[in-house]
Amino acid sequence: MMTNWLADIHKHNEAFRKRVSEASLPTARAPGPAVITCMDPRVNLAALGLPAFAEDGSNPSAVRVIRTIGAMAEERSLIIGIFLANVSEIVVLMHTDCGCCLAHQNIDRIIERMQERLPPSAFKDYKRKVGEPFRERLLEHLSTFQDPFEAVKKEVARIRALPYTPNDLIVHGLVYTLATGEAEVVVDGDA
Repeated sequence: MMTNWLADIHKHNEAFRKRVSEASLPTARAPGPAVITCMDPRVNLAALGLPAFAEDGSNPSAVRVIRTIGAMAEERSLIIGIFLANVSEIVVLMHTDCGCCLAHQNIDRIIERMQERLPPSAFKDYKRKVGEPFRERLLEHLSTFQDPFEAVKKEVARIRALPYTPNDLIVHGLVYTLATGEAEVVVDGDA
């Protein structure tokens, strides 16, 4: 039995398939840059000039969009993006009021909720995996931060320092302010 949300997804997909032109759907791969941004739906990529998909399903953009919690790059996406999709320029786009900041401030509540929702044996196994002291190691494991402006500098530096990052990869760091829509350059990878 489908949940209401899953039933809605199915209904919207049927309507989408009736509305779009199959010939307009983007199926070809093209090299282009990448944006690594937060999974938060409030981050509006139109602020960077990335177009939304048109009604017919087309999208002229070749920009790859990688969404993760806190805009933290993960190894699989970087390696495949750089060495298979030929990404040569990346924007790390963090934002104000990020869940990683909230998680940093509310780590004790996260731990409480884990204890409430997980079977005791699963919580114990997870604690063992993360290590002791659990609270501090969990903050580190989740890559939480207090300030997105400082965090984006650290993330750009972390990507640049990875052993598989080519010297010619350009990595920029920006912070998107939710309240104003401004995308402020914090790290200019060309500089």
